[in-house]
Amino acid sequence: MKCLILAGGSGDSLWPLSRKNYPKQFMNIKEGRSLLQETVVRNMPFCDEFVIVTKESYRNIVNGQMKAFQSLKYRLILEGSPKGTAAAIMLGNMFCNQSELVFVVTADHLIEGQEYREAVLRGKELAKEGYVAAIGIKPTENASGYDYIIKDEEDVLGFIERQQFDLKSDSYKNKEYLWNSGMYIYRVGDLINSVKNISPELYNTCRSAKRRTPAIRRGIRFSENVMKDIPTGSIEQIVFSKNSIVKVVEAEFGWKDVGNVSDLDGFGSVTHSDYVIKNNCEDVSVVNNAERQLVVTNDLNDIVVVNTEDAVYVSSKERAKDIKDIIKDNREKYESYFDYNRLSYREWGIHELLTWSEGYKVKKVTVFPGMSMNLHQHEMRSEHWAVVEGTATITLGQETRDYHKFESVFVPIGMKHKVANKTDKNVVIIEIGIGEVVSERDIVKIYTDESSEGNYIATQDNPVIKLDPAFKDNLWGGTKLRTVFGKKCDYDIIAESWELSAHPDGPSRIADGRYKGMLFGDYLSIIGKESLGWKCQAQDRFPILIKFIDAKQALSVQIHPDDEYALENEGEYGKNEMWYVVDSEPGSYLYCGLKKNTDKEEIERRIADNTITDILNKIEVKKGDVVMVKAGTIHAIGAGIIICEIQQNSNCTYRMYDYDRRDKYGNPRELHVKKALDVVDTKAYVKDNTTEVMLEENEHYSLERLVQCKYFECLKYEIKDEVKIVADESSFVSLVFIEGSGTIEADDYKQEVPFKAGESFFVSSGKRSINIKGKGTCIVTHV
Repeated sequence: MKCLILAGGSGDSLWPLSRKNYPKQFMNIKEGRSLLQETVVRNMPFCDEFVIVTKESYRNIVNGQMKAFQSLKYRLILEGSPKGTAAAIMLGNMFCNQSELVFVVTADHLIEGQEYREAVLRGKELAKEGYVAAIGIKPTENASGYDYIIKDEEDVLGFIERQQFDLKSDSYKNKEYLWNSGMYIYRVGDLINSVKNISPELYNTCRSAKRRTPAIRRGIRFSENVMKDIPTGSIEQIVFSKNSIVKVVEAEFGWKDVGNVSDLDGFGSVTHSDYVIKNNCEDVSVVNNAERQLVVTNDLNDIVVVNTEDAVYVSSKERAKDIKDIIKDNREKYESYFDYNRLSYREWGIHELLTWSEGYKVKKVTVFPGMSMNLHQHEMRSEHWAVVEGTATITLGQETRDYHKFESVFVPIGMKHKVANKTDKNVVIIEIGIGEVVSERDIVKIYTDESSEGNYIATQDNPVIKLDPAFKDNLWGGTKLRTVFGKKCDYDIIAESWELSAHPDGPSRIADGRYKGMLFGDYLSIIGKESLGWKCQAQDRFPILIKFIDAKQALSVQIHPDDEYALENEGEYGKNEMWYVVDSEPGSYLYCGLKKNTDKEEIERRIADNTITDILNKIEVKKGDVVMVKAGTIHAIGAGIIICEIQQNSNCTYRMYDYDRRDKYGNPRELHVKKALDVVDTKAYVKDNTTEVMLEENEHYSLERLVQCKYFECLKYEIKDEVKIVADESSFVSLVFIEGSGTIEADDYKQEVPFKAGESFFVSSGKRSINIKGKGTCIVTHV
């Protein structure tokens, strides 16, 4: 199950603890963890991946706080403008498969109690039955600030927003109601189909936004312009209040929606209780965030006091929520107090402001493991650095060397400098800046030939990288990828596993080592283009995509455009692909091309009258067969076949005909007949005679060239005991094992990596030998 965390917010409801640029979900609240981190910890037993929806300006904070969870799978949805929970949830769903279960939670709740587990498990049961399960909390008080669910047993009768609800009114007497926690569990296909029927505008605008938005690293950025047409509102208001698909799970665990500062009294590290004295006070909450300041209250009743290093807030508890209006009315004069926090996150680490005055500033600088600052200089100030924790690799001008604990360095005005951390522990530096200008305005970045993702440090790691695939649950798929190859996926159907993929529609991940759990595309940005080989230098993306396909049913009749058409119309490359038949049932076949010359008019007519397959070239196949499918060729995979598909890195497919099939909701799959006719090759299919050429055979292995084209070359090794594959600087190498088991070792990094059937490995470019020992069948691909 995926966990979709809603972590937006304006940062003003808990002022002065939270600020506009550092809202409440990122504050340390409980046992040294932030509300966001607490949300992740709470849901790790139920969820294998986290999708965090937040503001674009919070990206560095989220990435910084997620570093506490090594190897955890997560992605970011970055909103250019807030549109409410309906848009946030739908945009998150757009990157999930239809059969996937999703648990929506928010990052500003405090939750305690074992009953939470029971509520989640009951919600999953309802979601598997096709419902959206809302988790409702049994009220313990008349809290006017909460949303409510009206229910009858597990049926939802209505949703009430806080401003509409008066518990004492005659309208709500004798009705069952629960606090609406905002937590929902559902199957993606069920929710999306419901939204499609109830709010076509929400569905269509979110779908359009997804198509217009590229994935950049693990962050998917929806700009303000892309989001401008998406309706604004809550998921309850736009969808659930008009839908009978919602059920409710009544829960009695401890739950608090942190709405204002009085909710935090007694919670965790946000309060330094040793520095608080209450004398003759009744119902007074004191939140002291400044450990070197003592707060004393005397003869007070029913108030809240919040103390920080730079601001104090005192209010009656009843009116504590007025802070939003106070900030709004006074922002122009006190913007720095309302918006900025002493703690600020960067891509590479954290700045914490300790003290400052005119002419100087003192900061605590933390550089995360494997990260580096950008090379920069200051024109108006000098800096003194003292290393107090870890080993810092510091660049000053042309010199780079390591500095250890308690060593210091002076950075003159105008000197190019940066700090890198090549270790696996944090580096902490105390920085003193002195000069006429000590603000962030006095930074000049130095642009080098490093990539824009240069905050990561590439380490000399094993060049043989094992990959975990991304899975697809298309309706024609089966279960053989699980039963034959042991793929770990909880989908009922696994149609495809994308083994080597940097494509945003299905990125694979690093399976082991320092970068375990990282998206493959992120890993490529760290190692740099030179590690892909000189043949890839001119390309703007990783060139290859490799997948396994389990066709329990026949796939649609489809076609791929060439590069020119795809770039002009879809913004990505076209697709040439090779099929290698891993296994097939008796009588299995593929369609590839036309069996006679024809014209577009006949093709269009045959699509309309369901006779298109009558003119397709039918190829009966068996295990080990190879078919090259060039762009513009009509093709289809028949039922009962497992295929290893090696293709250009593109997801550009035009579906021409789909046997009038419908999904479980009765929706026909989208066809792209006009575009398909634009690119179709109307000439009869001619087999490519350059495929399946035996190159070498001896007592240790045989080597066969499966296909060679301008985009890639695929070789098949039948390994009897061992083989040495020679690589060079021209290209990376992909290894996909169809059968067998054994070990892989690069001669420049003496560490054996085990392999078994169904696994995929990426090897960066370079002069080396790849030594494979064992027995099996391996497809080797390079550009």
